[in-house]
Amino acid sequence: MKILITVMGVRGDVQLFIALAKALNDKGHEVRVALNQKFITLAKSQGINYYSLGGEADAGINEMQKIIRAKNNYQAAKIGTDFFFQGVREHTTTLQELCPLHDLIIGYGSFGLAEADKANKPFISVVIDPNLAEKKFSKNMSLNMELIVEKIALYFLMGRKYEQFRKKINAPSSNKSNNPQLILLPMSPQVVKPTPNWTKKNVISGYWYSEYPLKYSPPNDLQEFIQNGPQPLFISFGSATWSEKDHSSLLKILFEAVEKARTRAIILNTETYSDKIPDHIYLVKEIPYNWLLDHVWCVIHHCGLGTTAEVLKAGVPSIPVPYMVDQFVWAERIHSLGVATHPIPRKKLTPTKLAKKITEIQENSEIRKNAKKLAHKIRPENGLKNAISAIESIHNYIKREV
Repeated sequence: MKILITVMGVRGDVQLFIALAKALNDKGHEVRVALNQKFITLAKSQGINYYSLGGEADAGINEMQKIIRAKNNYQAAKIGTDFFFQGVREHTTTLQELCPLHDLIIGYGSFGLAEADKANKPFISVVIDPNLAEKKFSKNMSLNMELIVEKIALYFLMGRKYEQFRKKINAPSSNKSNNPQLILLPMSPQVVKPTPNWTKKNVISGYWYSEYPLKYSPPNDLQEFIQNGPQPLFISFGSATWSEKDHSSLLKILFEAVEKARTRAIILNTETYSDKIPDHIYLVKEIPYNWLLDHVWCVIHHCGLGTTAEVLKAGVPSIPVPYMVDQFVWAERIHSLGVATHPIPRKKLTPTKLAKKITEIQENSEIRKNAKKLAHKIRPENGLKNAISAIESIHNYIKREV
């Protein structure tokens, strides 16, 4: 089967699709990924064939900063939606050329959906927020009210714009489309449960983990930092770019919080930092999580889907510090499972608040036990195998119907 995967998003999102592409290739399918220029090195490292969608290395920085500073979730969603449509419009010519050359299109959300419809190709949607699963009206009136509110919000955010876009490229209107044929949710059924109004199109596969080889050799100074003192915690806020002012103030908060809690920390820091680094802190620009998480006792993170998946698999408790979109969903979810403290929104983060959360986990053996128990349930799941089985099944069903 010739498959085109269309990807938008930050590095954590792209890594999911790279993992899927590699697994599909290993099953004998011919896969190409259409992605931003800045992620080509990542695709090459996994032996993935790709199409470049262009784009600069700093594309989306301003939009990310606006989303982070948004006054509320609706404003953040509007900024994100506008940015999404900007990408859709910029890349539609390329996608219209590519879709007819493939048997199946797999896209991030609805990215590539209109072009697949125009080419009369089946489309599978991958969503990273369980709230975006396809829903229908049910006997549960509360769920129905939620669905009505959601549909109204989506219409004002996307509906009219998207239908205008489809008309402009001569794609059929959404109500005449049979796509998406399937909606894949790359998350664990131990973490997300279907609600009574979900349709049968939704498939929770389990997390998609990249099988990176564990040949990593840490720098000598990192190895010494880990060995010469109590086990550190790890702090990561993903690849979303902060302004220089935000970044500097964030590090100061983290340094002070770690000192207040009398612990040590390894901090993922992708920006240049020239000031003095405290002895209890180690800054690292890039590191494989599947190595590092065996050497830390807690993770403070933004609750992006990819990072959350790695932390849950490692059986390490979390302190969630979400700052945009689906991160708040994951933060609340892992807290409800008893494997994380109550979230601290990024805008409300202070050294004192963070230090208290660190101390809470230090003193709470139950949260550490819960994290290990959940990890034992998640590790046997094979999300990529389940996803590929669902993809192949829907493709075979379509072939029989034709």
